[in-house]
Amino acid sequence: MCMQRSCAHERGTQDGFVLVETLVAFAVFALTMGVVLQIAADAARRTGQARSLSQANVALQSLLGRVGVDIPLEPGEPKGQFGDGLRWRLRIERFGEAADRQAWPVGAYSVAVEVSWRDGSQVHSVAATTLRLGPRGTTP
Repeated sequence: MCMQRSCAHERGTQDGFVLVETLVAFAVFALTMGVVLQIAADAARRTGQARSLSQANVALQSLLGRVGVDIPLEPGEPKGQFGDGLRWRLRIERFGEAADRQAWPVGAYSVAVEVSWRDGSQVHSVAATTLRLGPRGTTP
């Protein structure tokens, strides 16, 4: 049998440990949730960046496909904007030296395209350059 005073003392000590254990458990839980929420926010941000990059790449490929069809294959720097906030810029230049261009049966053009978009305060872009064959043009 235990004396009442020592039993109450043991119970009080156990209650104190339960309280400390509960506080430690809450602290661990709060830290864990903070890390999980940070990971989820970072994943959402990266998903948005990947979506924007994918849309820009599709727009870039589409724009390159239009050169020589909808967009005349002639030297110049046309610019524009897609409906979803993507901006584009083309640079079309004759390729090669003047003497070479005279000898070639077709014209060669360097086509550079850049698609850019704004993500908060930052501007991102993708770019590509290719060569296209087309009419020789009237000037070398």
